[in-house]
Amino acid sequence: MRAGATAIVLALLTSASHAAAPAAGLCAATETTFFACTTKRAKSISLCGAPPRTLQYRFGAAQRPELIYPRDASAGPASFLYAHHFRYQADRAEVTFSNQSVDYAVFDYTEDGKRRAGVRVTSADGKETERVCSGPVTSRLRELEGVLRCDADNALNGGECR
Repeated sequence: MRAGATAIVLALLTSASHAAAPAAGLCAATETTFFACTTKRAKSISLCGAPPRTLQYRFGAAQRPELIYPRDASAGPASFLYAHHFRYQADRAEVTFSNQSVDYAVFDYTEDGKRRAGVRVTSADGKETERVCSGPVTSRLRELEGVLRCDADNALNGGECR
């Protein structure tokens, strides 16, 4: 009887942990998922790679990504910038890049216990839009601090890089 109960508990724990684990988005199993989530419109936002060798941003549906940047993942670590700000009840991290005069910021913000994450896109004419995550978010952006170049122009860094 005791072995049967243990097996049931183990089965429940195993299934619960698999159900709660967020998907890797558009990242391959061989890559580290630094950021992954899905928007309300079922588009995936992903930042994948193995820095310092590779890093790549991917956006869109799994079968048809709309944007992959940079095309050569080995150019990725030099193509992205990092910014982070932490204070009491606020933690904000961003990985930014520019592609064809459009600026992108993959962001993960937690403030007063509320989390907001996604990608902010700013066009050449200054128009800004956000694609916000809906559902589980995988974020390891803070692991990119010291791996990516610091963005001294980003307000999150307070105008300085350490």
